[in-house]
Amino acid sequence: MSKKIMTYLGALFIGAFILLAPLSLQAALVDTSTLDTTEGRPPQCVSKYDCGNYDVNDMLMLAVTAAKWILGIVGSLTLLMFIYGGFLFLVSSGSNEQITKAKGVLIAAVIGLAIVFSSYLIIKFILGSMGIDWNGNILTIAQRTSILFIS
Repeated sequence: MSKKIMTYLGALFIGAFILLAPLSLQAALVDTSTLDTTEGRPPQCVSKYDCGNYDVNDMLMLAVTAAKWILGIVGSLTLLMFIYGGFLFLVSSGSNEQITKAKGVLIAAVIGLAIVFSSYLIIKFILGSMGIDWNGNILTIAQRTSILFIS
């Protein structure tokens, strides 16, 4: 059954990538014939993000946002596995096979929860080492030291 779930999740992620990939190509379709020579950007570009002028910090913010989404989805799946394992316990009616299956599901959910928490801590540690908070903002020196000693 887990192979089937993994197949569905893989298909979901591949489908989301295929559907969202054309959105990233929009920045390449800027008409360069209307460039304003005084500022070097088209007049319709009010901010740097309107015409695809991104930098490394923006990519880090994207990675932080993706990590938040992934951790949220995996955490939600862990909660669903806890519910499923509890439901199996309720309907086992004393059957040793069903109780063993329910225990296996709950143990797997606990292991999954430990993986989610440890990956959160690893990502937060790496971002803190790079001087970035969990929201993707660059920290000042004073904020970096307070994060190291408080959290």
